[in-house]
Amino acid sequence: MINEIGNIFLSISATLSLCMFAVIFFKKSLATNIRFTFCKYFSISISILITLSFLILAYAFLTDDFSLRYVANNSNIDLENVYKFSAVWGAHEGSILLWVLVMSIWCSLIILLSKNMPKTIIIDMISVMGLLLLFFLVFILFSSNPFDRVFPVPLNGRDLNPLLQDPGLIIHPPMLYIGYVGTSVPFVFAISVLINGSIKLEWIAWLRKWVIASWMFLTIGISLGSWWAYHELGWGGWWFWDPVENASFMPWLAITALLHSLIVSEKRGIFINWSILLSILTFSLSLLGTFLVRSGILVSVHAFANDPERGLYILLFLTLIIGSSLTLYFLKSNILIFHKQYSVSSKEFALLLNNLFLTITTFAILLGTLYPLISSSLDLGKISVGAPYFNFIFSALMLPIVFLMSPAIYSSWKKTNYKSLTKKLVFVLFYSLILTYIILNIFFETDVFVVFLAMFLAIFTIFSSLLKIYQVSKTNKGMIIKKILNIPSSSFSNLFSHIGIGILIIGITISNYYSVQKEIIMQKNSEIIIKNISIKFVGVQNKLSKNYSSQVGIFDAYSDNNYFVSFFPEKRTYNIQKNIMTEAAIDSSLFRDIYVALGENVSEDSWVVRIYYKPYIQFLWYGVGLMILGGLFGIFGRRKIEKKLANAI
Repeated sequence: MINEIGNIFLSISATLSLCMFAVIFFKKSLATNIRFTFCKYFSISISILITLSFLILAYAFLTDDFSLRYVANNSNIDLENVYKFSAVWGAHEGSILLWVLVMSIWCSLIILLSKNMPKTIIIDMISVMGLLLLFFLVFILFSSNPFDRVFPVPLNGRDLNPLLQDPGLIIHPPMLYIGYVGTSVPFVFAISVLINGSIKLEWIAWLRKWVIASWMFLTIGISLGSWWAYHELGWGGWWFWDPVENASFMPWLAITALLHSLIVSEKRGIFINWSILLSILTFSLSLLGTFLVRSGILVSVHAFANDPERGLYILLFLTLIIGSSLTLYFLKSNILIFHKQYSVSSKEFALLLNNLFLTITTFAILLGTLYPLISSSLDLGKISVGAPYFNFIFSALMLPIVFLMSPAIYSSWKKTNYKSLTKKLVFVLFYSLILTYIILNIFFETDVFVVFLAMFLAIFTIFSSLLKIYQVSKTNKGMIIKKILNIPSSSFSNLFSHIGIGILIIGITISNYYSVQKEIIMQKNSEIIIKNISIKFVGVQNKLSKNYSSQVGIFDAYSDNNYFVSFFPEKRTYNIQKNIMTEAAIDSSLFRDIYVALGENVSEDSWVVRIYYKPYIQFLWYGVGLMILGGLFGIFGRRKIEKKLANAI
């Protein structure tokens, strides 16, 4: 009976969403305060009801209620409770419910945290959000209902996909969905502004923090996904340019462009119609990503929650949303143009170039992702677009963006003094070249131009940002810590994010070009040397768990004949689906990872073993951490964060 209550809550939520959308049509007949009150209580009620539905579904998983088809297909009695809970969003129906839950929470937060915004704008935003919620709730109720019953009731479930039985996949999808759905905030803002035909710069300042929040969660979600792929799949990589990976990366690129565009719009009152267009395109790419993940029209290692027929509904919804919003944009965007002059030497122009490169990169990745589908539809044969295309496109378009970061940091609004800019940057350029040459020739002995260029740009970006922090802090009074704490939060946000990108590029470049891989057959008590580290294969032990059995390899590592660590990679066989999964063993330090994965059993005492030495790969996660820290400064501002830091000091 409790499961039927979940359905009732979803039905009531759909009705309230329709009512919330209908409020937009009563501008003339109802007072603004009354409409605002309706939207407030509708949105909060919807959030509560959908949360209760989600918790009811979670309860069904935790109590092994296999009378629900969704639970029976994605759980089993022996599954650990933490994975039973994460199984709630482990397949199609539950993931769409999570999407709606997150959207309802974003909706409530808009109305609760927007006291300084005009109520008319917030009302229109919430009303449009009601329409989005309505579409997804109708989709859940009539096509993807997680509360559908199955009869006869099975004694046990079919188990959760073993790929998802990993700590990284507990956190990764919710973080990614918060970021995905967060792009709906700039979207509904854009629609509201276009409907009302007016915009103020203080509204853009309000929107920028919401965009930073969405960008930050997308960054966390994508990085957790790459971390999971690196640890779980046993292939030693962290990014495959898989269609579903691309589906999450394209909105990230678009929202990064939007964030930079909003900075210009807020400071100078220009690029406003471009910011509005990017707001629409970013959410459209999020919906497209949902369609690609759910439809199964593109082959992907992530295709564990797809359904072509239900993907068609999302495609129709996507077409309607994109078509209607772009039509509204082209009809009314001309009234949002602010005519202000700026020079090609200005910060505005540098950020405009940044936007253009990010947008071109986004659509180049979109083309490569969809090209196999296009060629198949036109009977041109099955064509696969692989990593070489994406690596070339991404490198060719992103490296200029990285180069533009430093001039943009030191440029001035309206017009930049070239003499002053050159004076500041020549010093950084010279020492960046020297340091790059020293690192690459002493530690890596390389003459690869792409490596040298990428490392130089990364170090140039880091040095420029650190120097900017030093210069800004010099203008403040007091002790060094106080000087740093008095730096404006916007400077911290931008500079930490740029330093993080520089560190990320170093990790990507060095780990990609200078990793050492050995895939060999090892016998018991045999040894292999990789980068002056001796790794001895001790043997394999059997291990039994509730939901799987595994074979655990035992490897001891020695440096200069001194033991320093053991590795325990696993080959797991899951009881229900009989899937075989690889669990890599990794020893990480600041400047390298040693990665051991157990392959196939060749004979009684012989196994295929993959061993990687991956220098600087941890810089990927350090860089992402700094980017997220920059996002926190951008959202919460100097006062709250610096007060906590000062108290800690």
